[in-house]
Amino acid sequence: MSKHNEHSTYREKLIEHLFVGELLKLSWLDHECGLEVAKPEVDNSGYDIIAECYGVVRHIQLKASHTSSSTTQQKVHIKLTDKPSGCMVWIIFDEDSLAFKEFLFYGDQAGEPLPSIDNLKVAKHAKGNKDGVKNERPNIRVINKGQFEPVNSMESLFHKLFCMNQSETSDVALTKQEVQQDNSTLDDFTKLNRIKIWSHKPWQKNHQLIKGFLELESSSSFVDFDLLIEFCSTKFDGAKGEWKNNFNSMKTDLGNAHGKIFFTDGNKVKVYNEARNEIDKFTW
Repeated sequence: MSKHNEHSTYREKLIEHLFVGELLKLSWLDHECGLEVAKPEVDNSGYDIIAECYGVVRHIQLKASHTSSSTTQQKVHIKLTDKPSGCMVWIIFDEDSLAFKEFLFYGDQAGEPLPSIDNLKVAKHAKGNKDGVKNERPNIRVINKGQFEPVNSMESLFHKLFCMNQSETSDVALTKQEVQQDNSTLDDFTKLNRIKIWSHKPWQKNHQLIKGFLELESSSSFVDFDLLIEFCSTKFDGAKGEWKNNFNSMKTDLGNAHGKIFFTDGNKVKVYNEARNEIDKFTW
């Protein structure tokens, strides 16, 4: 019997601690010590750790296999889909040194819940009953290895877990669409009513981003994105990454996003005409 089989529980906890340690080290080095990690008191919802950074809460189920393992699938509890930004991280590590080699990710972007698993194969018990029949486990689904997204570094995984930044490609595509405001209609802006609510809550980041934009705009011909983030981080406190996440959530009405307020043209921050008409009704 190999050491990995004989001491599988020991190894499982060791890999978990190493993983959390790597996340915390990255938070220390590059993310302003903004990461918080907790463990569930009761393990009945399919996740091993809860991690929060930049306002994103991740309920993470951890799996681990060494590079020589023949494992081709993992099991997930259906309750994980009820958690905000629930996801699975499958750690592939070196059999001898335990060094992490690769990560496999199953989940959605930061701020979005786990994709539906209702149509996935229902798992069965590993052992049969007295008649030799392996009964189904109705709350457990099977995810094949090919359904996971490969992530080649801890830095990339940290970004995927906690940062809402869109890729450069999607940013360009979004900008080309957004700058054509002549084609916009109020039907595209489903959350404009939130602007009135934000105007009365100066402690909220949505309020503070709009206020920061207006203050910078009053003294310049345009508002630079990096300057806006720096301004808000300095004046209102908070990590820059958290401000960037909040800003990105104010660029769209989709999903759990805060609402379509800002768009970017290169590094210039602009406000949709429809949103500006609402903003100008209130005091900031």
